[in-house]
Amino acid sequence: MIPPPGLTATCWGTRGSIPAPGPDTVRYGGNTPCLEVQAQGRRYIFDAGTGIRALSRALQPEEPVEAELFLTHFHWDHVQGFPFCGQLYHADSRIRVHGPPQDGVGVASVLAGIMAPAYFPVPLDALAAGVEFVDVDTAPWTDGAVEVDALRVCHPGFTCGYRLRTGGASLAYVPDNELREADAAQYRQMVEWAAGVDLLVHDAMWRDDEYARYRGWGHGSVGDAVRLAEDAGARRLLLFHYAPERRDDELDDIVSEVRRGLAERGSALRVDPACEGVAISLCRGDA
Repeated sequence: MIPPPGLTATCWGTRGSIPAPGPDTVRYGGNTPCLEVQAQGRRYIFDAGTGIRALSRALQPEEPVEAELFLTHFHWDHVQGFPFCGQLYHADSRIRVHGPPQDGVGVASVLAGIMAPAYFPVPLDALAAGVEFVDVDTAPWTDGAVEVDALRVCHPGFTCGYRLRTGGASLAYVPDNELREADAAQYRQMVEWAAGVDLLVHDAMWRDDEYARYRGWGHGSVGDAVRLAEDAGARRLLLFHYAPERRDDELDDIVSEVRRGLAERGSALRVDPACEGVAISLCRGDA
C-alpha cells in the first residue's frame, strides 16, 4: 500500500537565546530557531532566528519564493534572522507572516519596531516582496492543503506553539515552553493539543539537574519534554532550543541517557536531537 502524502521537516536553527557558532556546536548547530516544513508542494517556515539565513541561502536568495512564516513570538533569537532572509527583497516573492499580537500590538507593528533605524538600517516598508501579516488567534488556519493551529504556551509574553497537519501526518513545534509553570489544566490542554503527533519538536534547553537554577526563565528541561511527549502519545520527540553553551558531546550524553531510560521502562517513544540541515520525512504511522 502506498502511504498517504506527508511532510518533510528540516531544522535550520536549533540553538536558543543567542547564536553559538564554533567547534563545540558544529554537529548539531549554532543558529537560533528556524524549522522548514514542506508539505503538499508548499513551504511553511516556523520562526526566523539566524537559521532562516541558512534556509534563505539554500533556496538561492536571487530566486523568489512563496511561503507561510509562523513566528512563535518576538524574542531576539526567534526573529533576529528575519531581516536577513534574502527572498524578502525579491519583488516576486510572496510571504505571509503569522504571529501572536503583543499587548494589542500586531505582528506588522512589532516587526517594524525591530527594524527601526535604532536597531537595523533597512526599514520594514523597504521589503520588496509581497508580504502579508496575519495576527494569530485560537482559530485554526488553513490554506486548503495544510491546517495549522496555535496554542499559547508557558513563556514570557504571548508565545505560541504550532501544530501542523496534512495528508495524515502531523507535527507540533514548541520551541519555548516552561512546562513546570503550567497548572494542571494548562498541562492537560497541552497534552490534548499534541495528542498523537508524529513529531514533537520541543524546548529542551536545560538538563534536569540544571533546571532549578533557571526556573522562571521560560524554558524547560529534557525530562519535561520527554514527559509531555509520552503523555501526549507522540511517536517521536526532537529535542530543540539547546542552551548556547551546550556542547555537542554533552548532547550525545543527554540523548544516550534519555534513550536508556525509555528502554528500561519499555517506552515506544523515539527521541533524537535536532540537527541543522537534517530533513525528517513523516507519514501517518511513522515511528
